Amino acid sequence: VGEVGELSEIFQWKGEVPKGLPDWKEEEKVHLGEELSDVLLYLVRLSDICGVDLGKAALRKVQLNAVKYPAKLCKEVVSVSSNPEENPSSNNGTAPDAD
Repeated sequence: VGEVGELSEIFQWKGEVPKGLPDWKEEEKVHLGEELSDVLLYLVRLSDICGVDLGKAALRKVQLNAVKYPAKLCKEVVSVSSNPEENPSSNNGTAPDAD
């Protein structure tokens, strides 16, 4: 749980974070990668200890979110760009994360 706190501290005073972190220093990005890796490793270990199939749980959550938040009913800001990779509002057809 402490690792999640360390990760959240990185974003505490950053506000909205643009894709690719263009305003971040390289050492900040490296530190972020380290903390994200720590959280991922602990999460994988915790799911193993608890007997949770993380892949199945994630897929189930995506499916539940798709029902709860149907794409056709969700409003989102549309970018001027026609390139989905340049469109920060694009979620590539996935439902928004909830809970």
